[in-house]
Amino acid sequence: MQAVLCCMGFPENLAALRRERGLTQAALAESLDVLANQISIYEAGKSEPSLGVLRQLAIALSTTCDELVFGTSRLSDDKNLELAFEATKLLSPEEQATVMSLLDAFLAAHRRRTSSGEGPRAKKNPAH
Repeated sequence: MQAVLCCMGFPENLAALRRERGLTQAALAESLDVLANQISIYEAGKSEPSLGVLRQLAIALSTTCDELVFGTSRLSDDKNLELAFEATKLLSPEEQATVMSLLDAFLAAHRRRTSSGEGPRAKKNPAH
């Protein structure tokens, strides 16, 4: 289920995206290292986040600042990948090392497949 964001302001967009991601206000606040009631204050429209917090909110919700503020359209797959990599900045150094190891292993497997002719760009041999 995707949130409808076309005609809502920041407080409504934040609440809709948070719910869409299955996060409580407390869980989102914890991921940002802010007080739990701060998300409630933002969603009630009683305060607006700083640019730094807005950026952290966007990363935590896998969206853009534009979508949070203006309710722009959903992200393309490529943009989702960019945001996922951006979100790794919030991980501990150990978690970042794990992500790098997994990515290195995946890319090595991809190189083996493509160099052996099994990749997506491999030429198909016609049946004789």
